[in-house]
Amino acid sequence: MTLLNNQNLLQLRFLNQETIAQVKPSFDELPTNPYADGAFRLRRYSVIKMIDGQLTLQAAKAFVQNDDINTFQGNVERVYENLSEQLLATEGMKHIVSEFCQLSNIASDSEIEIHQFRMLAIESDTPPAPEGIHQDGFDHVCVCGVSHENIEGGELLVYENRDVDPCFKMAIKDGMFALINDRHVWHNATPMNKIDADKVGYLDCFVLTA
Repeated sequence: MTLLNNQNLLQLRFLNQETIAQVKPSFDELPTNPYADGAFRLRRYSVIKMIDGQLTLQAAKAFVQNDDINTFQGNVERVYENLSEQLLATEGMKHIVSEFCQLSNIASDSEIEIHQFRMLAIESDTPPAPEGIHQDGFDHVCVCGVSHENIEGGELLVYENRDVDPCFKMAIKDGMFALINDRHVWHNATPMNKIDADKVGYLDCFVLTA
């Protein structure tokens, strides 16, 4: 599915569950996050290129966003552990990156930034995106849903601008693959709540940018 307004604003696909099954176990190995969102978001981050069909890590760098983009953690240099070599070697992860390149029409050897998140529902209305309605400062942003457990909420929201109601809302289901034109629309996610308060609740996803 594609929403059009003289250009692609949102493109939506669903990946097969075999692809998702190959990358899902790696989320159980995410390290703690020492930054302001660490109580409810576990995270890894890497810059990669696809070279001769293989995902190759590029030089590690701090992740930083200006405070006009990220009002929650703007101008903070954040250093995260890389995605694991075992994950990058899976056919599932290669397929996710290939789909991103195809939908965004970027060169296959472009630098791609990948964030791997586990977003925990720890209290009433835990925000998956603490910065609220935002853009990430790239041409292309992709949200790839991998797994969810014991949560309600956490739906992807897309806006024509930050001052209007969302024009698109959808649960981030396992295998959902949504490419957002970050220069022309804004995005957010609805708050998450546990279904069973006595059990762990979370949403696992990748965010790819270029």
